[in-house]
Amino acid sequence: MTPSEAVRLSRFFGALAVKEHFLPRLHVRPLVGELFLTENCNLRCISCNCWRGTTRDELTTDEWRDVIAQLATLRMHKLNFTGGEPLIRPDAVELIGFARDLGIRHLHVNTNGIRLTGPMRTALLDAGVRSFNVSVDGPNALVHDRIRGRLGAFHTTVGHLRELLDDRERLGLKVRLNFTVMRENLSYLPDIAALAQELRVQLYLNLATDRTFLFRAPGVAEQAAVDLTELGEAMARLELIARANRRWLPRYSDLAYVRRHFTELVQRDLPCAESQLKLMIHSRGEIGGCWGHDPTLNVRERRIADVIESPQYRDEHARLFRKDCVGCGSNYSLNLRWRPSSYLADALWRARARDLGTR
Repeated sequence: MTPSEAVRLSRFFGALAVKEHFLPRLHVRPLVGELFLTENCNLRCISCNCWRGTTRDELTTDEWRDVIAQLATLRMHKLNFTGGEPLIRPDAVELIGFARDLGIRHLHVNTNGIRLTGPMRTALLDAGVRSFNVSVDGPNALVHDRIRGRLGAFHTTVGHLRELLDDRERLGLKVRLNFTVMRENLSYLPDIAALAQELRVQLYLNLATDRTFLFRAPGVAEQAAVDLTELGEAMARLELIARANRRWLPRYSDLAYVRRHFTELVQRDLPCAESQLKLMIHSRGEIGGCWGHDPTLNVRERRIADVIESPQYRDEHARLFRKDCVGCGSNYSLNLRWRPSSYLADALWRARARDLGTR
């Protein structure tokens, strides 16, 4: 990150502090584009809705290029290419390379890893991608493949993840292993922590919910209704691992949030920086909203700059920041990281003055 980029991010989070305490209607413009290249997928995860139907009339290559060009004009700091599974789009690499050519330096891909083959990995790296989230929902094939709905998925994904990690030091890549905590795999939390440490990759815990647009599907609410006793036991075992060696594992403040998520979904004491940082653009052009609230505008009808400056967008995001919303828990770690209290809590945990049992 360049000094000017660091200053820009500092100003962004400083503006959020002003918005929280003094000017609740202060308009803080987004810095990250969250681009859902497709909302279709090549797996059948029990916690997701993407595969249960086929999304049609998605933005064409030219339409996505126009979107990316507008985002470059708006000086977006970063673009996240996601889905669904973004790598099932034949033009995914082309679009990412187009963003790089327009000067957007920070390019990220979320993937289930199935198509992250050697040639695809090389193409993505050549296109400028330097950060990846790879989803792994179990520490072994038995658990992961059952959740992901495809035999052999674990072997393929973890194999591709290992190969990606081989390039990490040489290219300065940022790679995370994303594990979605749900009823089906809750007891395997300590095991996924051990796998992350074995692979030497940062573990991030996504949290099951049926509130976000990707996960509103039959059966997902059941996966989000975890057994709280089992959750407590799994988190206690995970904490013991972290006490012995916290490298590659979530911070204490993140783990404490995970416990609260399943009993206090909204957590209104923690304003939503995620809703302010990211501009969501869906595969059919819908723009705005957030993970839990659907957009009502469309890039096929309005320019992105006009959307961001519109009273509708401003009002919506003022509400989302103060969590006048359904709640979801998406990217809770970002919401924690701009709070000084999170760093104090982490320090107290390291000093053994706090633990997950007492929070």
